[in-house]
Amino acid sequence: MSRAELERVLDFILNKADEAEFEVVRKACERRNRDGGAFASLGSSSSSVIARQLAESVETAMGSSLESVRTMTRGFVAGIIRKHEPDIADEKLDALIEHYLPSDDASRDEEGGDARPDFPPEMLLAMTRDFVAYSEGSMAPSRQKELWDEMPRWQDEYWRAFPPSIKAIVKANLEGRIDAATFTTALLSLLGI
Repeated sequence: MSRAELERVLDFILNKADEAEFEVVRKACERRNRDGGAFASLGSSSSSVIARQLAESVETAMGSSLESVRTMTRGFVAGIIRKHEPDIADEKLDALIEHYLPSDDASRDEEGGDARPDFPPEMLLAMTRDFVAYSEGSMAPSRQKELWDEMPRWQDEYWRAFPPSIKAIVKANLEGRIDAATFTTALLSLLGI
């Protein structure tokens, strides 16, 4: 278990778990105490096995929806717009956000039928960079915490939001089939930046 995963689990236990979820955690801890010797006889430490089981339970309990991605994305777009136009009227800001991220379900994902907002290129660039940095293990812990706090399953939601062309180059980059420079050039080209 990585440090980031441990921090997520602890944050969930201490700050976010409701009574039912906390009861699951408590039962897992009781089981660890009861079955500690059995895990050692299988050649693994009880803490690592329990930690993995606990992490899986927490991930299941913390699932998020596309709506949470939409909310976070709309906030991110608003921040970008306000950064470039600090005095923008709220009505104009809302109109721009609606233009870039329509709230209706008019556009459908060809694969699954889910609504897929049209993300602005700058947003997709930032999302892709976060996704790759996390996947390569180079993301700063503070950024990881920020993303996990906003959306516990952000990496899954980002992946679903990426168009197929971006998924293809991200996968090629992470698998080492293209180098970082080629990946960046391709990404910027696809995004028209």
